[in-house]
Amino acid sequence: MFDYFRFSLPRAVTEQLVERLDKLPASSLSDTALADLLTFQKTSQTAQGVYVIYLGEKATYAGKAQNVTERLGKHLLKLRGRKKVDMRKVRYKALLLDENWSTSANEGLLIKHFKDRGECEWNGSGFGPKDTGKNRDDTIPNKFDNAYPIRDDYPLTDIPDVSTIGFVLAQIKKQTPFLFRYQSLGEEAIIPLDLSGVPRTAHAIAIRAAQSLGKAWQLMLFKNSLTLYRANKSYANGTQLFP
Repeated sequence: MFDYFRFSLPRAVTEQLVERLDKLPASSLSDTALADLLTFQKTSQTAQGVYVIYLGEKATYAGKAQNVTERLGKHLLKLRGRKKVDMRKVRYKALLLDENWSTSANEGLLIKHFKDRGECEWNGSGFGPKDTGKNRDDTIPNKFDNAYPIRDDYPLTDIPDVSTIGFVLAQIKKQTPFLFRYQSLGEEAIIPLDLSGVPRTAHAIAIRAAQSLGKAWQLMLFKNSLTLYRANKSYANGTQLFP
């Protein structure tokens, strides 16, 4: 009797990674926790690794990154800008990998392991995609955006009562942890904008800016973004905030 033995190093590494992850206590996903992780990365002289995000006791997303702290920081920022996400329940685990083993850590196998356990529902749901561009605004929202739409009431800071439209729109884009796209401004950029009495939220300030630009401009709220363009268009999957 004879046979051919095939050894799968990625599968063996995945099993050991999962075993180690299961034994690790989860940390809150916060600025303080990520500062500690960054210190550990510097001490270990490696930044690459795998990580798992938990919502309560359940793993909701698994990934691999060249810089784990940087990637988790992006996830933290995104989650802060979403409704129905209780950040007190969001936690993470991470394992840094020596460069000799990093290539053997297969992200797909890691995700499959958690999927087989009925976890990591955010993988493949749209949690990770980047800006798809203006022409994709009318697409059907993905599963993640439907479940956790953006916080259009996200608070903004350091915006004075008297400013210009150009400055204010730039601040909304800079400060909000979700997509805010607006048409390039010409002379409109220097139009004075009085924000006296306006709540310092993305929603309220964007409406006041749109009002100052006039009814030729359209402010739209989507599940994953705010947009402001000189347009008059109907959207099946968006809410018109102005005019």
